[in-house]
Amino acid sequence: MTPPEKFAQTQLPLIEAFYNTLEEEACPPKNYDRAREIWAHCDMKTMKNHHDHYLLSDVLLLADVFQNFRNSVYEHHLHPLHFITLPSLAWASALKYTTTKLDLITDPDKYLMIENNMQPSLTDMPKPTTR
Repeated sequence: MTPPEKFAQTQLPLIEAFYNTLEEEACPPKNYDRAREIWAHCDMKTMKNHHDHYLLSDVLLLADVFQNFRNSVYEHHLHPLHFITLPSLAWASALKYTTTKLDLITDPDKYLMIENNMQPSLTDMPKPTTR
């Protein structure tokens, strides 16, 4: 959907218009047939209707998958949105699952070894200079 004028089209374009430039391949006929069935079933009048229907179904599917993920993680009394990254959720999950208790690192040499081998955070990275 490059120019906005395409939203006003009143019929589904020909199959050639659905060329996948990312994968550099033509639209499979079964996908095009499915799009035609959806166009007819939902009584679409314009490409905007088709576009909005596609986005809505995409977002609803993503929301359903995330909700399922959230529920499965929450069964273990963890909430995925309370973690910044998936690795931090996995770490908390592993600690909870194994019931491991971690001691504080009191040996300065061990602490420095761990600290020196950590990846820098975004706040520690040098700022780009402008010329």
